[in-house]
Amino acid sequence: MDVVEFRSINQPDHFIRHRNFLGELTRQDRPREDFHFTVVPRGRPDLVSLRSKNFPKLFLRHRDFRIHLEGPSGPEDQLFAKDSSFFLVEGLADPNAISLQSFNFRDRFLRHRDFHLVLEPADSDLARRDATFVKEFPSVIIDEPVGIPATD
Repeated sequence: MDVVEFRSINQPDHFIRHRNFLGELTRQDRPREDFHFTVVPRGRPDLVSLRSKNFPKLFLRHRDFRIHLEGPSGPEDQLFAKDSSFFLVEGLADPNAISLQSFNFRDRFLRHRDFHLVLEPADSDLARRDATFVKEFPSVIIDEPVGIPATD
């Protein structure tokens, strides 16, 4: 499975990330892995969960309509399975992008509000833009080799 990032279309220098076990929208900084997710299929091509790259047992899920980074409380945690599943749909504000529609609250989408990730209806132009993201592959950072002498 590929590692991806999700860039906001209306805040194009901001990406979905987890920080302090909450979903946020920020500029990229370190640790870069906080912005990286694996898209995990949930039984059909358009139903997915977003698993953290650097905490591979944890997923983005909604609880009380706020996005958290959490894992299931056990193998039979059906509420967690529902809360961490999203339909990957055509972008609400851009057909070339994507939106994440809640599996168990079909009228709600993952969106950012005040740079926090929440689950809310996309009932305005602003909400539709806030709920639209570009799925991208992370850029590779190549560091300079340390301790290797330059040759002439």
